[in-house]
Amino acid sequence: MSYLVLARKWRPQTFEDLVGQEPIARILKNAISTNKVSHAYIFSGPRGVGKTSTARILAKTLNCSNGPTPEPCGKCHSCTAISEGSSMDVSEIDGASNTGVDNIRDLRERVRYAPSENRYKVYIIDEAHMLSISAFNALLKTLEEPPPHVIFVLATTEPKKIPATVMSRCQHLPFRRISGQKIRERLKLICSAEGLNIEEPALEMIARAADGSMRDSLTILDQTASFSDNITALDVKDLLGISDINSISQLASSLIDCNRKNIITTIAKLTDSGTDLKIFTKDFLQFIRNLLIIKIAGGEENIIDLGEEELNAINLIKNRASEEHLSVILYELIKAEPGIRSAFHPRVALEMTLIRLSMLGHLKSVNEALRIVSGQQSIADSQESRSQTIESKAKETENWRTVKPEAEITHSLTQPVTHSPIQEIWNAAIEKIDSENHPLVCKLKEGSLSFSSDEIRITFNGGLSVHAESVKDNLSGIKKIIKDLSGKNIDIIVDTKKVKSLSKKDYKEKALQNPLVKEALELFEGRIVDVTPNTNEK
Repeated sequence: MSYLVLARKWRPQTFEDLVGQEPIARILKNAISTNKVSHAYIFSGPRGVGKTSTARILAKTLNCSNGPTPEPCGKCHSCTAISEGSSMDVSEIDGASNTGVDNIRDLRERVRYAPSENRYKVYIIDEAHMLSISAFNALLKTLEEPPPHVIFVLATTEPKKIPATVMSRCQHLPFRRISGQKIRERLKLICSAEGLNIEEPALEMIARAADGSMRDSLTILDQTASFSDNITALDVKDLLGISDINSISQLASSLIDCNRKNIITTIAKLTDSGTDLKIFTKDFLQFIRNLLIIKIAGGEENIIDLGEEELNAINLIKNRASEEHLSVILYELIKAEPGIRSAFHPRVALEMTLIRLSMLGHLKSVNEALRIVSGQQSIADSQESRSQTIESKAKETENWRTVKPEAEITHSLTQPVTHSPIQEIWNAAIEKIDSENHPLVCKLKEGSLSFSSDEIRITFNGGLSVHAESVKDNLSGIKKIIKDLSGKNIDIIVDTKKVKSLSKKDYKEKALQNPLVKEALELFEGRIVDVTPNTNEK
């Protein structure tokens, strides 16, 4: 007897055997149990996720000798004939090779006849989106009102190409990609039954390469089983030309650490080992994406499907890069991947891409650069004025009484304290209010102050004017505290000042006039996306 490949040998025979399509299995089982089976279905989804297998199972549930039943016996003549593909009443039609209207006309003639040995005739049209428009039009009437003994199942990987007129006449059941975890569990079960020893990393590599397709994973397992009964990660790597997680994580670490020598060395090792760099780039991009998602979402379940080895590798390096750094790397990789995939020399294209990305680690964000430059400017200004301040300090303290009443010293309460006695009294009053944990102190600190010999003026600018009424309500208490501290009555005036509100467009134009912003935009070839006003400015 000829060898039966694993994808056919382990094809699902019941709804319980379907992996990763539990909602669809439940819908069909309930429809059969309640006798509400539709006359036509559209099964859509990626390749190898169980569309045609589900159609066969549906045919068995309807035609089983014990049925219709959600659980076909699998042993009667009808079940075995459908499983073997020899049933006269279950027809599988390849939509890619029967695209013409004449094929559909022939189908319309055949559906009139009653089943030869079963309850229902089931027509499974695979790759239904390949049918021509005229063929779909010829099928419409039959699809909408078929004979009671006929069930249609249209399987497709591209549901968008199915005309809306056809879609509206069918029940649409979308099949999903199968998670890597469920593929690994299924492969482990099959390997145990087949007597195959396989390493856990090899299972993860097969599941990742299958990209959600159970059939593809079984095909890869079949190929690697030809090497030996003991399947290692190296066997899978040699067969598929893909790289293991260690190489991917090592290159990611070098990229984050800006270690260009290790980047070149790692790519050289991958090339020498026969790794397909086009496939590797895709896997590396996915790894960086997973790293960013874990960095943002943490350990949230069901957000990302990772194997244990990849998760451990990500946890080792996730704290060595910021979310901003990783997002820029991922964005640039997405832009560069098509070029690497189509490049005549993919190694050179990958090397230059990663070397350029490694330089990002030395760059600063625009906000951080502005803060650094502003901080350096403030330090320079402070050093320049420090000597003048020291020289004039004693003189200002000695002669404060000679200052004319009209002269005012205006500054924010949060600025360094000078030696004006009125201001010292005010600061002492604020400390006393603050010691009582009174909420008024926060509002007072939002005002701009001006002092004269017998008056304190508090001005609230723009949106901060909302605090003015609250301060006015508490003026008597503030004046009493100041009188207790100074022994004299000092008038306190609360004032408000309207500030013209600027639109985001105005702020953006103002930012574009800033030399630092201009330089940063030229350096990074960037643009201003959004502007947030500094609410601390008065």
